Amino acid sequence: VTIQAQIIELLRSLAEERGMAVILISHDLSVLARFAQRVVVMYAGKVVEEGPVDTIYYRPAHPYTAGLMASVPRLRGPRDARPQAIGGQPPSLVALPPGCAFQPRCLRAVDVCTCEAPRLAAQPDGPEHRCACHLTEPGSAEQEAAPS
Repeated sequence: VTIQAQIIELLRSLAEERGMAVILISHDLSVLARFAQRVVVMYAGKVVEEGPVDTIYYRPAHPYTAGLMASVPRLRGPRDARPQAIGGQPPSLVALPPGCAFQPRCLRAVDVCTCEAPRLAAQPDGPEHRCACHLTEPGSAEQEAAPS
């Protein structure tokens, strides 16, 4: 058992014993998957997606969240499946681009992404899953084309 696993187990037992919430800030997605019930994904200081851990891990709505999930090595699945890096560079936090901060790196960006910041909105799979992306907003072309 690693020290990390022992610390996570201690946090879990303290939270349960004392009826308290724990906010865990981490880039280690495997730790979050084992510990969290809800996940909040941030990019450039803004919340881009939030929801139940299983929803975020298996049905990410925001392109950045999907990129994070694709960057994690998987033990299951095809042997030749390799983690994928998110292209481009993170923005300077002192000079964020207009519109969506992720759009310079986003492979799905459309014109509105360059000029208007998306709002955090409930997703079709339930109000507890929210995403800030023009492509997932109700009424967007991508939402209209998505199977129900």
